[in-house]
Amino acid sequence: MKQLTFIMEIFVLAAIFSCSSKNNTAPISLHPENPNYFLYNGKPTVLISSGEHYGAVMNMDFDYVKYLNALKNDGLNYTRIFMGSYSEIGSEFFGIRNNTMNPTPGKWLTPWVNDSVIGKYDLSKWNQPFFKRLKSFLLEAEKNGIIVEVTLFTSYYSENQWSNSPFNTKNNIQGFDSIFFKNVNTMENGRLMDIQEQYVRKIVKELISFNNIFFEVQNEPWADNPNHVETLPNIDTLIHPFAWQKIVETANIKSMDWQKRIAEVIGDEERDLTDKHLIAQNISNFRYKLPNSNPKVSIINFHYALPEAASDNMGLNKAIALDETGFMPHNDFHYRSQAWKFLLAGGATYNNLDYSFTVGHEDGSYNIDEGTPGWGGPAYRKQLSVLKQFMERFDFLRMKPSNEILKVNKGELFAYQILAEKGIQYALYLEKAKDLEFTFEIPDGEYNAVWINPITGKEEKKEEVVSKNNIAILILHGVFEDKALILKKTNKQ
Repeated sequence: MKQLTFIMEIFVLAAIFSCSSKNNTAPISLHPENPNYFLYNGKPTVLISSGEHYGAVMNMDFDYVKYLNALKNDGLNYTRIFMGSYSEIGSEFFGIRNNTMNPTPGKWLTPWVNDSVIGKYDLSKWNQPFFKRLKSFLLEAEKNGIIVEVTLFTSYYSENQWSNSPFNTKNNIQGFDSIFFKNVNTMENGRLMDIQEQYVRKIVKELISFNNIFFEVQNEPWADNPNHVETLPNIDTLIHPFAWQKIVETANIKSMDWQKRIAEVIGDEERDLTDKHLIAQNISNFRYKLPNSNPKVSIINFHYALPEAASDNMGLNKAIALDETGFMPHNDFHYRSQAWKFLLAGGATYNNLDYSFTVGHEDGSYNIDEGTPGWGGPAYRKQLSVLKQFMERFDFLRMKPSNEILKVNKGELFAYQILAEKGIQYALYLEKAKDLEFTFEIPDGEYNAVWINPITGKEEKKEEVVSKNNIAILILHGVFEDKALILKKTNKQ
């Protein structure tokens, strides 16, 4: 009877994997009508989430089924995962408590077999339980309508994190020369380069049938190999108290050459596919206008991004993403306003680091410790779902950032962001306003206006707006933290 049960389990697993993402027509891609956005399952798509700290697959104690169900129930559609060459085992790195990338002893799952006797990895042998869990995670994500960013590599930041890596020569049986952690993700890493390429090919080959994924080359490459771009002026030190929050850095040439090689390996492994997976490259913190980009890269990732990171890079004809944010005070508004402004500046992705997802609280119900450098929680995730629903009320493929059309006449307004198809549809986000009167420079005609509460999604006011001589006047009485507007041309002749 036990043998029959085992055979049935194998049969069921085989059936599940054979019915993976091949049921869809193609992997998530850039939309052919507007490559600043995504196409998935035949629909224009933006990715919006508040996800756990990337340990959902590598941490065996983490119940990813409960986690992915929570994202779906909160109306979100994206998450990000790290693979196996990096962990944050042994300490509260970056001040993160209950960190999902800090698994308990024996519960860190990597792509390589670890010899339990000698306690070292064999980088020539693949760890099948890792790949089984990874694929199971992706199937569960697909079932819940969630896109997964598969981050292949990351910076190490310090010797502490590097000391635990399977790539560190003291932790494997391969016997190559010791490597300084800042050289790991460069072409100056000796024999490790071959192992990294084999690892990339293995991951790509194993995941080739999944359509709800894209690959990111490396997380925060500027952290280990920085190139200073600018010091940001006029930064609010209450919201951004750390010195690094005032500095824009990109990766240096050593890192860029290595990233280019990894992107080539991904492309080479998929060279015979008609529909290839998208490749993302993490460019910088905050903002940076790229003069050009790697033609193999389709997604430009920023962390902690300002709106201009999106609007300044629309001309690349690639998706611009804010795939990580945090390190602001624990306040919904700081994060909510960042998300709204980035999406209405033309961004295609927003992801908050949500520390309410922990082992034992995979439903995202953990009360975030005061010292933890980020925010999240059920209430905030519901606010993000309001933003997602707001975007989906527009034909956003035809819209572009258009802040130049607003002018304040009376009252106070701290910041705003506009996404528009001029003369047809307008999405507006207003931040910190009081007794506001402003003009919209829009073509003559009649428009329907719907004012939205960004916290609840409630339609608070509807009105008809008339533009004459290309000017419409809108008035909002009172004081408010933020407000959103849907403005669309009427069908009246």
